[in-house]
Amino acid sequence: MSRRAPPYPSGAVGARFARSLACLALALSAAPAAADAAAVPHVVVTTLHGEVLADAPLPDDGRWRIEWRHSVAQVVVVDLFEYRDGRLLVIEQVTPYLDIAGLGGFAGRGTMEQLPDGRYRLSGLDMPLHGNVHSFIIGTERAPSVLVVGDRRFELSRLRPGAHARLEVVPR
Repeated sequence: MSRRAPPYPSGAVGARFARSLACLALALSAAPAAADAAAVPHVVVTTLHGEVLADAPLPDDGRWRIEWRHSVAQVVVVDLFEYRDGRLLVIEQVTPYLDIAGLGGFAGRGTMEQLPDGRYRLSGLDMPLHGNVHSFIIGTERAPSVLVVGDRRFELSRLRPGAHARLEVVPR
């Protein structure tokens, strides 16, 4: 009959060994939390092939925007996003015409106001994006797409016009 060794030595040596294991376990369990706490969220745009087109630290207010020109009407539309409580949200849209930008206003979805310059602002949308990702097609030269994060502008249409892209917030 074979005897199994105890999980760790007994007596004083065993007690020290157990304390060492407990300290090691505590240190290992705290390491990811410390690393996560030090991680800075970044707004990142990649192509379907994984090419990084934009990578910028998330501003303190958690907001950024995409400015894009409608390919037919040739007017600029601005979509405002926010990263809040770990969720990616569309929070606002500014457009000169309500019938071209896709969101539109209706009871229960945001607040619509006409701006002094005649454009419309649909605010308070707080629309979560499925999978915490914004998938979109980058516009061409005729209908450019620009990502604005803080004071940085990324001319996406100059980098990869017509490419399918993915925008997400990634801790770095």
